[in-house]
Amino acid sequence: MSSSIPRTGALLPISNGLPIQNLIEQMGRGVLTVLHAAPRPTSLLGVTYYDTDIGEQQLAGQLVMLTAHAELGPDRLDALCAQLRTAQASGIVARAAQGPEGAGLVAACAQHDLQLLGLTSAVGWREFDALVSRLLGEHGAGLQLGTNSGDRLFSLANSVAQAFGGSVAIEDHRRNILAYSALPGQAIDSLRANGILTRRTPDGPLNEVRYRQVFAADGISRFPTENQFAPRAALPLRAGSIPLGSIWVIDPNGDDLDTPLSPEKREVLQSAAELASGYIVDAWRFDHGDERSKETALRRLFSGTPHENDATVLGMRPDKNYLVLAIDSGAVLEGDLSEIRTAASRHLSVYFPGSVCSVMEGKVVALVPSAATEPVARSLERLLPELVRLTGSACNCGLSAPRRPSPSLSEDYERAVRVAECAREMRIAVATPDAVQPQLILRECADALRGSDLQLPEAASLLAEGEEETRVTLLAWLEERGSAPRVAERLNVHEQTVRYRVRQATSRLGLDLDDPDRRLALWLQLRLADAP
Repeated sequence: MSSSIPRTGALLPISNGLPIQNLIEQMGRGVLTVLHAAPRPTSLLGVTYYDTDIGEQQLAGQLVMLTAHAELGPDRLDALCAQLRTAQASGIVARAAQGPEGAGLVAACAQHDLQLLGLTSAVGWREFDALVSRLLGEHGAGLQLGTNSGDRLFSLANSVAQAFGGSVAIEDHRRNILAYSALPGQAIDSLRANGILTRRTPDGPLNEVRYRQVFAADGISRFPTENQFAPRAALPLRAGSIPLGSIWVIDPNGDDLDTPLSPEKREVLQSAAELASGYIVDAWRFDHGDERSKETALRRLFSGTPHENDATVLGMRPDKNYLVLAIDSGAVLEGDLSEIRTAASRHLSVYFPGSVCSVMEGKVVALVPSAATEPVARSLERLLPELVRLTGSACNCGLSAPRRPSPSLSEDYERAVRVAECAREMRIAVATPDAVQPQLILRECADALRGSDLQLPEAASLLAEGEEETRVTLLAWLEERGSAPRVAERLNVHEQTVRYRVRQATSRLGLDLDDPDRRLALWLQLRLADAP
């Protein structure tokens, strides 16, 4: 058994692709172990899971991921290795093949001179598949993100910039800038500005030193002002031990390295690095699906007319909890509503992967996978300033209670919309049902009264044209429990004026303000008269 692979010459069975040795080096120390080195290894064109139905033509240049080699007996392993060798496959990668349980696989690969690599348990199979695809795709070029992943990274950069107050750049492994923050008033220096213009971090001796330090560290690295560089904090992006890139943020208050980063800054940067790593890996390999079909399925679920496969289209799992979000932005233009939807979609996709956004009846709505309202509410509070910046309009958010999915989400949708409307009325940024429960009860009462012919005669008189002054005074009188001073202060009139108006209304309309039931019914009808 060899522990290294000899350098290969120019005469390979397949002339293009990534040499196996390059794959091992670029994956990083400890990710791949050579368990058997083929004398003339075939260059790598791709990776594929082992499947008995794969034809030899499909195996050429492929590194076969053998996820369950222990279940294959010696004869099947021998036949598999013979097939792969004939098809000019690049080799096999397996887990737990170093010990006795892998002896049969090692022997079969040695018998047929087939490359065998061991994969560390720290890297999942899907992640390995994506990382190899990245290395193949980036052979001589930088990573190109799709629109959806790029949007997510830009939104993530803005979130970090909001916490630090300085410009943020998210870079790939070749120091190409994938995304950057664009917040008004953020601190920025000429080097960052030039990097954004060229979409690449400028080269330089100081940069080389700093990058080496960042990738050698396990946590956040910090740098004071030096030459043209403003103070910075940085964190490497990794998948397991594999370097993917880095995230850099200008920290205007970061010159004093003896003063630790605040918990908020540390948390947002570490969280951003973890999320960015996932989205970069995701962008290399996996498709995000048809957003249009997801929005259509979402609208059907919210309107109570679902199709049989809508939950599948949305990626909903029966064992997970979901809540509905509604954003009330008032009477904004359609273009502004679209801006809010786009910004919300980007933000939620970063912090709550699997979220789906749409616009319904003048509100931005979303289905968010979450078992609790608190993390969603905290995240939305970071989003709202961005929405104000985009549209100039204040937005208020309402959440439904999280629960397991059901065939229809119309009740959750209606509840979230009502909570958002109550939040707007009460000037609450983000509201849960518990926070506006009294207002929700009043709205239910209003619906019940509108659907009936029940109305007190005195309420009907007070709601007539020309009675606004009396109506407002009596409503305040009832709500202030008959305190003339408080009503006078509330209406900005004299106390005697309040008492006079109440006496006049009581006499003219025959009001009985001593009957608690009648008083409650009158207050309810006056209170709900102007309710939306």
